[in-house]
Amino acid sequence: MEAILKIVDAINRGLGKIMSFFILPLIFILCYEVVMRYFFNSPTIWAHEISGHIFGMYAVLGGGYVMLNREHIKSDVLYAQFSERNQAIIDLVTFPLIFFLLAVIFVEGIEMAKVSLKYRETTVSFLRSPVYPVKMCIPIAAFLMLLQGIAQFIRTFRFVLKGKGGA
Repeated sequence: MEAILKIVDAINRGLGKIMSFFILPLIFILCYEVVMRYFFNSPTIWAHEISGHIFGMYAVLGGGYVMLNREHIKSDVLYAQFSERNQAIIDLVTFPLIFFLLAVIFVEGIEMAKVSLKYRETTVSFLRSPVYPVKMCIPIAAFLMLLQGIAQFIRTFRFVLKGKGGA
């Protein structure tokens, strides 16, 4: 079991590191657009749209990495006041909601990606750039986050039962 959990962690860690490099072309494109627009009065047609595609893939595919590192936004005003064990119990109670949400995103994302791919969906702008590659990332990201969530649920459950190993 632990080997499978480590594989899930490794996949999300690796993909997270790969996705971190997507920020470089994003920065380049946006800087290029700013220079062209404000210094040469020659804005691009493509920069905003392509940067949106890159950021969309960056944001969704980085979700498993964020979950692995427990960096999702939490409202922890009260949560932080609890002991580590009580925090783990709260996590166990909220995990089913997360699983349900990710399962819905996964199923609906597959349908959305299939339709987008079938029709080779593009943006409505002049550029008509393809949207389906970004939409195909949605179910992949949801699946990886679901796997990571299950791995964390198992670890948290073990912690609540045994009180060691960290949640």
